[in-house]
Amino acid sequence: MGFQIEGSDGLVVSVIKTDGENRLAVTSVVEAYDRYYNKQGLVYSATYEGLTPTGANDYFFYFKNTGTKSVNFTDLRISSTVATRITIEKVSGTAVGGTTLVPISRNLGSSKSLSATTEQGVDITGLTNGGVIFFQECPVASTMYHLSTTSNIIIPQGQAIALKRVAATGAISFTVSLVEEVD
Repeated sequence: MGFQIEGSDGLVVSVIKTDGENRLAVTSVVEAYDRYYNKQGLVYSATYEGLTPTGANDYFFYFKNTGTKSVNFTDLRISSTVATRITIEKVSGTAVGGTTLVPISRNLGSSKSLSATTEQGVDITGLTNGGVIFFQECPVASTMYHLSTTSNIIIPQGQAIALKRVAATGAISFTVSLVEEVD
């Protein structure tokens, strides 16, 4: 036995049945969060290959949200030519010494762009560490590692993060995945 629920917008949902615990049993299509936002042109990748930070504990990637909507850091894909640890840190201050890195939309039909300051560099300075959010070990050289967080790092307007390499040598290649939220 089924019934229908009509929302305030006039959309109707058909309910097939309820179970013994008063829960609805419905049929639905489930879509991953980032795929849903990508259809709207709001998922971006920032990639750089072969970056060699100057020394140990140097910031090599900086992202500051200059838009009005929060941006979610969802994934990091990274490799290093030497074993190292990467830290993802909340930072403040003014980034100095980086070069603009433009995140590209993962929806090739979208003309949207992300409102942010995004930089890569061999030794980005001027930043104050506000705490380590995550770390990613890269124990084997020239191997891709993937950090994925279902809770995301939510970066509100005006906030910033940076990536730091702990080892003193080696080239890094990385892709940072970013999703702009819809209010």
